[in-house]
Amino acid sequence: MSQQNEPEQARYIVTALRRGLAILHLFRRERRVVTLPEIASALDLSRATAFRLAYTLERDGYLQRLPDSHAFRLGPKVLLLGFDYLHTTEVVTSGRDALNALRDRTGFSAHMCVRDGTDIVYVLNASSLHRMRGDIPVGTRYPCHAVATGRALLFDLSQAELAALYEGVTMQAFSDQTPTTVEALWGLLIKERAQGYAWHRSAFVSGIVSLSAPVRDGEGKIVAAINVSDSETVLKDLDAVRDQVLRAAAQVSAQLGWRES
Repeated sequence: MSQQNEPEQARYIVTALRRGLAILHLFRRERRVVTLPEIASALDLSRATAFRLAYTLERDGYLQRLPDSHAFRLGPKVLLLGFDYLHTTEVVTSGRDALNALRDRTGFSAHMCVRDGTDIVYVLNASSLHRMRGDIPVGTRYPCHAVATGRALLFDLSQAELAALYEGVTMQAFSDQTPTTVEALWGLLIKERAQGYAWHRSAFVSGIVSLSAPVRDGEGKIVAAINVSDSETVLKDLDAVRDQVLRAAAQVSAQLGWRES
């Protein structure tokens, strides 16, 4: 959408709906309870407006109020939305069998992720049948710049698009391998894109090896990434793992209609 049309299109935006969705985004794995004053402060709302929005979400099942308080947690309707997404999104449906087969062939935990802004979100998980290390629950979010899967999801961005994506974003360091500037991230992406996959060892979690490859749709757009991860004490043959991950990503891409030229 061109910038010229943005003021005209803005009149169609429902501010109250945006505020309601913003309330749901306040909840995180590490922040499961949010109080009414916190909602008002975070969204710059009056307490009365925050109450009306939270009350509406509560009545419709998207929030649950804690007994005898003005604090809320997520309700079951939010969970249903997540399940509906997982069961209706084509890339997730196409990836389920390939992911299980990848886990069975390698013995390592396999995952599928999609990108949400500068984060990855885990949407499929095929847990190792022998180990728990490297197993990541569906719904987990990690920053793209810090993990192999995130970088695989950024492969198609130009340098200008990458800079625009990270404008105003602080790139937290998780190890001495973490790129903390757009320039450093771009340099790493150039190398990993040329080889067709991204990987790291002890770059995000100490002792864990992760290797990821992008999945493309029928138009060639990157829509997901497939990953295997496990302890570096058992995931040693990177060449074999790389070939298996690339094979799985190519299989799902083919199911989505992608044909390499």
